[in-house]
Amino acid sequence: MIVSAIVSAPTSASTSASPPVLLIVTDVFGNTPAMASFARHFPMPCLIASPYTGEKTQYPAEALAYHAFIAEGGVGAYAEHLSDLIEDYQSSLRYAVGFSAGASALWLNSANPAMANLQQAVLFYGSRIRDHRDVQPACPTRLIFAEQEAAFEPTELVSDLRQRGHDAELVRGSKHGFMNPYSAGFCLKTQERFMKELFDLVQISAAA
Repeated sequence: MIVSAIVSAPTSASTSASPPVLLIVTDVFGNTPAMASFARHFPMPCLIASPYTGEKTQYPAEALAYHAFIAEGGVGAYAEHLSDLIEDYQSSLRYAVGFSAGASALWLNSANPAMANLQQAVLFYGSRIRDHRDVQPACPTRLIFAEQEAAFEPTELVSDLRQRGHDAELVRGSKHGFMNPYSAGFCLKTQERFMKELFDLVQISAAA
């Protein structure tokens, strides 16, 4: 069951009651303090979607978070509930960012006509994208994969996705979870690089 929260930049008090513009779909760790901090970097209201009931649930280890995620129904259930959220906010959402399980859930929803108003979706290391390669997104979608994955070969997946016409890339030397401080694969340098890219992406809308 998805729990969602709307977060606004602290410098934009006037937007506190505004509908969300950026959708952030979390990984198996859910809506952590680090994720809330991530959302506050953006100059627009953000909607954070998490797979868990009863936040603030915290998991001290990735394995515990993964087992909790499976108990909630896994990627399929996450995608199903996320679909309702996207349709509820389709008139205001312009960007979407997903991480790991959240990226996979977003990918499963990317062909939904409710996504057509989005200017860009950015999906980080969505492992289950490999099982749904035929999806045709309704909005521009950037797929970013870690070079090191335990369950599959990212190089092959990225190559195949590119051949299918998708915007897919591999981050050399990276591990799954490089954007999340709670993950064993976290890399501050890589996180900072993509934070800047994401911030630059949404700045145009914020200035309009």
